[in-house]
Amino acid sequence: MNSRYLLYEAQQAHYFGLPANLSLASVTSTPATIAGLSHRIGFLKEGADADVVLWDSHPLQLGATPVKVWIDGILQIPVPPKTDEPPPDIEVGKGKEADQWRQPPDVPNWDKERKETLMWDGLPPLQGKPKKDITIFSNVKSVWMRGQGGQIQANFTANSEKEMGVVVVEDGKITCLGAACLAATSDTTNVVDLRGGSIAPGIMAYGSPLGLEEIAGEASTGDGKPYDAFAGNVPNILDDSGAIMRAMDALMFGTRNAL
Repeated sequence: MNSRYLLYEAQQAHYFGLPANLSLASVTSTPATIAGLSHRIGFLKEGADADVVLWDSHPLQLGATPVKVWIDGILQIPVPPKTDEPPPDIEVGKGKEADQWRQPPDVPNWDKERKETLMWDGLPPLQGKPKKDITIFSNVKSVWMRGQGGQIQANFTANSEKEMGVVVVEDGKITCLGAACLAATSDTTNVVDLRGGSIAPGIMAYGSPLGLEEIAGEASTGDGKPYDAFAGNVPNILDDSGAIMRAMDALMFGTRNAL
């Protein structure tokens, strides 16, 4: 693993349920203790090496960037000037002035997934669970829909957090769009807070074997060799002279052990 991505691993661990203090410890004090170097590194305490990083936001926030780095008490980043001039002032990243950037990020509640993990002995099924009830998406920043000509165009865009929209989906179709849709909320309604997210049509990946194989390069774990309409005739049973394969028509692999 590239050492530059260690903090990202801590961010992922926190996102999936590890407390913020333990997530930071996993890349600081814990490895230092295991390596037997806790008397020197991994902790901010008297007598330890003065290895310190000053961040422009909480280290677990996505996009957190170090603005100053000291190693053995000597400033390394930014590179100090060769003259006696004082170092430049710290410039906090644009848009990170709010207090929320100084706190750990909000993470989803994984209680349901934890229960399923225990129920299925650590291997819960990966298949989707179709729902026929009503689902309401709140705090929607934008909604992209396909027009009559097939073009993807913005149907709704919020200009600020106060203008976030609400979308009601029933049986897989958008039935309501706007703040008035909250009236459809009931005890049986599934409410999803998008937290400023967007809703758009599904994305297709051309040429990707995703969902068609488990191990790349091992034909026995895949859906088989595709037909090439340019090399020979395609069997009529496929009812597709162009031999355009779609993953939805193929054998379903859980892709749990994909390599």
